[in-house]
Amino acid sequence: MLIKSIYIRDGLFERNIILEDGVNLIFSQKNSRGKTTLVRLMLYALGYSVPSTKKIKFEKCFTKIEIILDTEKTVFLTRENSYAISLLCDDEEEIYVLPEQICTLHSKLFSTDNIDILNNVLGAFYFDQEKGWTLLNRGVVIGSIHFNIDELVRGISGKDCSELIAREKRISSDLSKYRQMFSIAQYRDSVSGDSLTADTYQEKKNVELEQLRMRQSSVEREIRRINQSITGNKKFQEFVADMKLLIKTEDGQCITVTKDNIVGLNDSIELLVAKKKILSCELAEIVSKIDKIMREQEKENGQISFFESESIVEAFDKKIVAIPMNQVAIKNEIDKLEKEQKQVREQIAKISRSDNDVVLSLYNTIVKYATELGIGDSESITKKYLFTSNLKELTGAVLHKTVFAFKMAYILELEKHLKIKLPIILDSPSGKEVDQENIELMMNILKRDFQENQIIIASIYDYSFSKVNKVELVDQLLNQMIVVENANENP
Repeated sequence: MLIKSIYIRDGLFERNIILEDGVNLIFSQKNSRGKTTLVRLMLYALGYSVPSTKKIKFEKCFTKIEIILDTEKTVFLTRENSYAISLLCDDEEEIYVLPEQICTLHSKLFSTDNIDILNNVLGAFYFDQEKGWTLLNRGVVIGSIHFNIDELVRGISGKDCSELIAREKRISSDLSKYRQMFSIAQYRDSVSGDSLTADTYQEKKNVELEQLRMRQSSVEREIRRINQSITGNKKFQEFVADMKLLIKTEDGQCITVTKDNIVGLNDSIELLVAKKKILSCELAEIVSKIDKIMREQEKENGQISFFESESIVEAFDKKIVAIPMNQVAIKNEIDKLEKEQKQVREQIAKISRSDNDVVLSLYNTIVKYATELGIGDSESITKKYLFTSNLKELTGAVLHKTVFAFKMAYILELEKHLKIKLPIILDSPSGKEVDQENIELMMNILKRDFQENQIIIASIYDYSFSKVNKVELVDQLLNQMIVVENANENP
């Protein structure tokens, strides 16, 4: 995949930037000239939801990016707002709604429809200047875009944990609710002993109201059942009458069966009707009592504001103590869900990491680059370290180079699986604690192992590549005024 060019327009200013295969250096002699803005606009033009920079609001920009895929097809992505993007390829145009259809769009660019890969591919080939050089195997890439090595490994190796992941999400959602309930229960218990918040009358009314509603529901169900019985009996009565049956008496007389001479059926219907009337009267009485209690409560609530001595907090306390909540029961449920969540996560990790050739391949590549960068070897780096969450021991240049080794391994593994070449985008690779010697070690790896990749570097420094396409930003990114007669034309 090769980014050939990007056109940007913001109000009356525009710029068209041509990129080449090989190394592209977005350069300025001073900071704050638009290097990071340009890099982020490239991602924005690819459909990603990335945060704007101070000087340019991306959602107000018009962008058009030209991409050459590994199939040698040329794709144009046009974006005029934050919620839609157009893809033009072979004179066929498709519109995608963002962010809902971003994976569908990126499946065309990265030659896969695997969600786990599409959700994590950016975290592999893009190094953000703020978080990218500390993002080892999980965390925020940029904005709301995350990276997770377990997902990436599952995607590349084709392992499916969708049911377990859905279950883990449900447990997490339930846990969040129970924890909030527990906090409320703790607060309730802390104020329930206060005589100012004890509202026995209100509690009784709430209980009475709940009982009345339960009785109302029961009576309504019984009335519905009686209605069904009455309707059924009447239909049966009419059915028998329509059959024109004749009954022969003992004296030989024939009598036609009608709905009026069926013994007992009319009595049953009348009994049901009478029972319905009794229940209807009871229902009306219940509804009247409910309405009365609710009017009283509304009146009390309306009067709260007239009492200067009662604050909103005091009114809230009166309401909260009326809610029955058991701290112990809620805490037991939280403990149970936390245990279940831990077990599910362990199952997901086991499926993702065990008996996985992708893990071994990633590990070998990381050890190779770590050894070359002088940050470790096969004795100090174990396979488990691939999934480590402990970054406290890594600081400065060591963390910088470790992240680089990990991400280069991700890129190689993705390319092996996708059979495409990914661009490598590095924003400010020369960190404050990284000397030129360490930078040179990283650049040597890029020169040797990633010759066929397009490399885009944003920096105030030059790098020793044999051939570099330099895009220099002198004063600002958008420094060309739109010619009036062409103002409505796109390149």
